[in-house]
Amino acid sequence: MVESGVATAVVPFGSVEGHGGHLPVGSDALLADVVGEAVADRLGGVLAPTVRVGCAEAQVQEPGTLSVPAETLCDLALNIARRLITDGFRVIVLLSTHGGNQAILEGAARQLNEQHPEVLACAPRGDVGPAPGARSGEWLTSVMLVVRPDLVNVESADADVNDEARAATAERGAHNLERFVSAMVETVQDQPRPRGSGGSRSRSLPE
Repeated sequence: MVESGVATAVVPFGSVEGHGGHLPVGSDALLADVVGEAVADRLGGVLAPTVRVGCAEAQVQEPGTLSVPAETLCDLALNIARRLITDGFRVIVLLSTHGGNQAILEGAARQLNEQHPEVLACAPRGDVGPAPGARSGEWLTSVMLVVRPDLVNVESADADVNDEARAATAERGAHNLERFVSAMVETVQDQPRPRGSGGSRSRSLPE
């Protein structure tokens, strides 16, 4: 990929956790697939496979939740990024669709920038808007009606998110998704580039 002029690599991180009874436990990972592809396409970068299990300690009491310690996730991000750097990539985007991963990935990006001054590493935040609501509420339910509507069953929503889930629409989901992706892309584009870090068309690494 680098030989063809692509120097940007996008690594999505998701989560597997309980989501209010009406959304699949892998919602954040499924969303990371879609967001990662969109960000890689707009940046002209390579898309790495999604890291599906994240740090979900706040949700471990919910059925179906899987979680790894923060230190483990950070080490994983660093090792993936260092392999990509060795292969010649010069812009490393560690993006997350799960809030519990965000600070960890930001810390990993800082380490990479300190250790590899020739590289730009960043963990851009998506914009969920001023009032996203409950964690498994209208925002995520609307997005999942775009990403995987076949896996959404609002009738099964837990009582604490029932009203929000019923208010969700695919139209709102498309707007939410665009806002989320655009914020990440703009954040990366606004970063000063190290020399030789330009990119071209988007490609995907094999699973």
